[in-house]
Amino acid sequence: MAETGGEAAPYPSSDPSTLVLFQRDWDIYHKMVENNFLFHREAYARLHEFLVQDVDRPFDFLDIACGDAGASVAALDGTQVAHYHGIDLSPVALGLARKACERLSCPATLEQGDFIRSVSSRTDPADIVWIGLSLHHLRNPEKLAFMREIHRILGKHGLLLIYENASPDGEDREAWLHRWDLQKPFWTAYSEAEWNAMAAHVHAADFPETDAGWRDLGRNGGFGAVREIFAAPSDLFRLYCFTA
Repeated sequence: MAETGGEAAPYPSSDPSTLVLFQRDWDIYHKMVENNFLFHREAYARLHEFLVQDVDRPFDFLDIACGDAGASVAALDGTQVAHYHGIDLSPVALGLARKACERLSCPATLEQGDFIRSVSSRTDPADIVWIGLSLHHLRNPEKLAFMREIHRILGKHGLLLIYENASPDGEDREAWLHRWDLQKPFWTAYSEAEWNAMAAHVHAADFPETDAGWRDLGRNGGFGAVREIFAAPSDLFRLYCFTA
């Protein structure tokens, strides 16, 4: 049974467009997911495959910025998940997540609030932490501080899995944003206004790291091993696994 609690707060170091998209304009984000513009289906399929094939023990799953939790719940089907804990800022998303979590075979907790504060104050350990397309709202020093907090709460042999904005080595943020903008002709489900709202958010609030940058963040955050387990066909996003 899902529960909610906590206070909502703005995402740190993000443009106000983040709040607009993920609270008032949830439908813009949902349309992006439904049309698989960011290759969510492939990323969550890879997450499911990893959890089934590479995790051979019961685990507590912490889903950071969980959204409506639908993709995570599907990815957890057939795994050894023992408890699900989702954190998100949006009450609209959490209302949907509550319904999605009814399909889980384990207890579930939903928490409304800022994920930085939630993780920083957390004392309970987690076995697996998942972040999908939210960590890139932080600048590099903030990412590092947050990953150190994640490492702190992970149990022995715990795992952090992230699907995030990533650049080939040598590419700067402006070049990544240029490649992002080249997607516009393919986002046919969006009106001009919807595309402009999403593009404004990305240009204001998205801060990708290079492949080497993500690996350095893992090592400097205390993780012993880092490996890429999926790259989006657009090469705008990659899925990494960090081992505590």
